[in-house]
Amino acid sequence: METPTQMAKTQGSTNRSEAKPVLSRVFDEHPVIRDRARLPTPPVKAVFDVIERTIYQRDPGSSFIAHPRFGKTFAIQVLTKQVCATFPQVPVIIISAKGHARFSEVAFYTEILENCKHSFSGVGKVSARRSRLINYLWTLSQARNSDRIVLFIDEAQNWAEAEFSCLRDLSNDLALNDVRVIALLFGQTELASIRTVLLQSKRTDLIGRFMMQQFEFKGLTSLSDLVETMECYDDVEMSEYPEGSGICYSEYFLPAAFQGGWRLSKEAGRLWAQFEHAAREHGGLKQVGMHWVAACIRSFFVTHIGVDHTGLTGTDADWRQAVAASCFALSLGVTYDADLQLPVNASIFREARPNDYRST
Repeated sequence: METPTQMAKTQGSTNRSEAKPVLSRVFDEHPVIRDRARLPTPPVKAVFDVIERTIYQRDPGSSFIAHPRFGKTFAIQVLTKQVCATFPQVPVIIISAKGHARFSEVAFYTEILENCKHSFSGVGKVSARRSRLINYLWTLSQARNSDRIVLFIDEAQNWAEAEFSCLRDLSNDLALNDVRVIALLFGQTELASIRTVLLQSKRTDLIGRFMMQQFEFKGLTSLSDLVETMECYDDVEMSEYPEGSGICYSEYFLPAAFQGGWRLSKEAGRLWAQFEHAAREHGGLKQVGMHWVAACIRSFFVTHIGVDHTGLTGTDADWRQAVAASCFALSLGVTYDADLQLPVNASIFREARPNDYRST
């Protein structure tokens, strides 16, 4: 199989600005190119510690809030994989919460059934769809001999009192049949406002069930976080592509440099410094969402494919260009405000323990 570097050199280009990779099918489908890299970053590992305790203790749920573009949707996919590996008997379902101008029970049950990929999600009246969903969840748990079922609810800020009331009723009905629903809410900052509204409405039943603890899903908050994240690109056990090739992401894009001892993680200091520089006029660098980190790394790889060689090392200018291309600076004060304190009521403490994500 030709690497991107070999494909680029086939074109005879030696100038970095002219180096353009031939977009073969394998290259075009690479997780880095398609922005589909699913990696166990430090924030994801910290959240998993909370989720693991929640499932072990059979708590009814936890909620996590994050700024836009911080990677919570992709994090859910990594977390789902790890939950399945840690609790293989527990069914896990990802639900994408939809927003509507007016609440509809029909839409609520239909959309969950669609997320479950149920063949008859749009058939019948409200009562029929509700019963179908309860029966499906119960059957799923019984098939695995499990007394629990985990629901990851993405974009949970789109739900309000009515939706959470329906979810509570579903949980109660399944509890009567010895199945505990564990709801893990992930949403943008508006989810904190929903908790406040429920408090004002004295809906402590819903808060106690789903939002007793509200955590912040953070971005990368330090250079060490960035180093650990970039090490995932260097580790074939975490980022192999193509599957079964024994090639990690870093080696795939820059094989000559990689075989000469270069590692992407060695570039972390230069990238972090450029994030700091970009955030200087916006209150300083507090954290960086994975969206911008992944975009910078993708830009660096693609820019250097045609000039890959043993001894390659990135420069400050390379990473300045990558940060500029990611539009990170434009997000500051718009999608993310460094001075905004999210109204969370619980903290995540990452336990020091061996890396247990390699087998997933």
